[in-house]
Amino acid sequence: MDPLSKKLMQELAERQQNGRMLRNLSLARMIESTAWQPAVDIYEGEDEVVLYLELAGVDPQDISVLVDDFQVRVTGRRRLLAQEAIACVHQLEIEQGAFERVVSLPAQVDGRRAVSRYRQGILILALPKRVHSGKVSITISVEG
Repeated sequence: MDPLSKKLMQELAERQQNGRMLRNLSLARMIESTAWQPAVDIYEGEDEVVLYLELAGVDPQDISVLVDDFQVRVTGRRRLLAQEAIACVHQLEIEQGAFERVVSLPAQVDGRRAVSRYRQGILILALPKRVHSGKVSITISVEG
């Protein structure tokens, strides 16, 4: 493996570890009753921007998506099944309740042509890039 690839893999591993540590602080967020933020991956292709949001356990009918030219807002609620006869809680890591994630996009998109899928707990948003017409030549008409 070349040195650049090795360095990129090392930095990716460090970021994943930091993400795990931050997610372990979810108990404090639940106590403060603030909205949690689902993890998101963003990919850009030649013609579209694709987002993957991690929403395991969320009913698709509890998800709302609002797309602007350069931004996506995903909101909703995860409702976990109630556990009966709990005597003691040993660990709480699965965030529940309201969530909100606002993502800035790397390119201008056309929200009217967006396509969404929800598969195995992952919300996939395919957002076609807005097509620019490029340079336009305007003919000047002369009166009189």
